[in-house]
Formats: sequence, structure tokens, C-alpha cells
Amino acid sequence: MKKKVIILLLVLLVIIGTSAGIFILYNQAVADKKEKTADPIKIETPEKPTEPEEELKKEEKPQQPEEPSPPPAETSSSGKASEIQSRLEQLVNTEYNAGGSVAICTGRVDENDLDSVNSSPMQAASLIKLYVAGCVYENYEKVTAYDSYGGETENLIKSMITVSDNTSCNTLVNRLGDGVDQNGMALVNQYCAAHGFSDTHMGRLMLHPNDIDDNYTSVKDCCNFLKMANAGQLEGASTILDYMNQQERRGKIPSGLPAGVSSGNKTGELSDVENDAAIVYADSGTYVLCVMSQNLSDAYTARQFIIRTSSVVYEMM
Repeated sequence: MKKKVIILLLVLLVIIGTSAGIFILYNQAVADKKEKTADPIKIETPEKPTEPEEELKKEEKPQQPEEPSPPPAETSSSGKASEIQSRLEQLVNTEYNAGGSVAICTGRVDENDLDSVNSSPMQAASLIKLYVAGCVYENYEKVTAYDSYGGETENLIKSMITVSDNTSCNTLVNRLGDGVDQNGMALVNQYCAAHGFSDTHMGRLMLHPNDIDDNYTSVKDCCNFLKMANAGQLEGASTILDYMNQQERRGKIPSGLPAGVSSGNKTGELSDVENDAAIVYADSGTYVLCVMSQNLSDAYTARQFIIRTSSVVYEMM
């Protein structure tokens, strides 16, 4: 009996030992498996430093910029002049119906060329007073020697321009000629020839008969006179322009301008003549304009045509 118990104990010890060994082996196997499946150790290497943005852009292939759209073609001065010339011709051919003949000239003061239609010597009426004023300023000391009071000559010029006073004009011409009207008119004509106003001629005093001779000028001569005055190329230019700015007869060229646009003008009219010459100080640039008409059958319609021409030219300038 005792022997059986010992054998049984031995068997139990064997079983327990075997189980313990198996358990130890199992744990070892699990541990080995974990070691085999674990993430490998990462070896960190220093990163390449990031290049500045400017340097990276150098490596990128530059994109070709899109070709900018060409700006709208600007009208050249010659192209603009051609348009104005065509429009002036159209005005004369399709809208003028006052009888007789009409002429137009216009141009910017900072450009050499003038656009004109029918420019030729025509009855000047009071436009001749522009040239009388210019001649007086070139012979100022001679004329002022006849002053009966200080500043008389200046007052005569101002009245001759601002209200187109005929007596003032005749007095100035007489003094230009040292008391001889014909000599005074000859001096005015010499002045015109010297300055290139080849279509302009003074042949009579204001309000005197024109059966022997008359006063003539052209739209081109008037525009050139105003351009030269604006450029300071004539004696007394700034004063003449100032008096024109004070003109009281503003029913022609100035009436065709928008409100607020400054201008100076000199009118001229007879029973069958309607003239006006002006310098216009527009926002787009200063320009000159002269319209002359003669042998009229309808003076009112001629005045309306001058107003219409003024409006059209302003829009085109």
C-alpha cells in the first residue's frame, strides 16, 4: 500500500513537472514570436533643410505669362484731323442753307495743322478789328502819344473788342496813320503781311461805303491769328485774348458750347454777313474755331448754323 502511494506521488510529480515545462516552453515561444513581429527600430537621419521659397521657385519651370490683350487703338492726330475735316465738309454740304457762301476752320492750338472748308478771302465785317488791335500793340507808343487822358488807347481797344465799337476802331486806325486814315489802314495791311495773314486786307473804315474797297479776311487767317496769340507770338496777345474773354456778343460760337466751357470770341456781322472767331478752353484741350458766311439770304439761319457747327466741333475735339 505504501509502495502504491509512492508510485502515485512520483506520477503526479512527473505530470506536474511536464506541465510546468510545457508552460515555460509555451511562454518562451510566445515571447519569441512577439520579438519577431515587433517594429524594427527606426534610425533617424537628419532631414535635408528646406530651401527658401525664392530658391524653390527657381527650380520650378516658369509659366509663360499670357499675352496681354492689346490696348484699343488710339486715333492718331492725323486720323482725328481727317475725321474733323470730313465732318466739316458734311456740315457745309448737307446742313447749310442760309444762301451765299460759308467757310469753316478749326484746330487745336498745340497742333500745326488746321482743318478748313472753303477758306478764302471773305467780307471780314468786325473780324478786321482783331488785326487792328494787333497792329496797335506793335505800334503802342506811337498810338498812345495821341491819348487825351491816361489809358485812352487801352480803353479804345477794349471797347473795339468787347462790344465791337466801330468809332473806337476808326480812331485807332486814324492814330496809326498819324491822322491819315489811309496810312493807318496801310499800316494794318503791312502788319498782316508781316505775320502771314495773306488773306486779310483793310480797305475801308468801319461803317464807310465799300463801293471802292472793303475789309477781307479768311477763316484760316483768323484761326492762325488766335493760335499765334495763344502762343504769345503777337504783341499784346494776352490782353487781346482777355478782352475776347470779356466779349458781350456771345450768341454764336459760345452758344454752341456746353454750360461752363470758357471761350473768348470776336463777332462780325453786316446785313448779309455773319462771322465769329473764337478760342475755346475745353477740358480736352484748347482749340480755335472760325465760321464766316456772306451774301446771305437768311442771316438768322446762318447764325444757327454757326451755333450748330460750334457744338459739332466741340464734340469732336
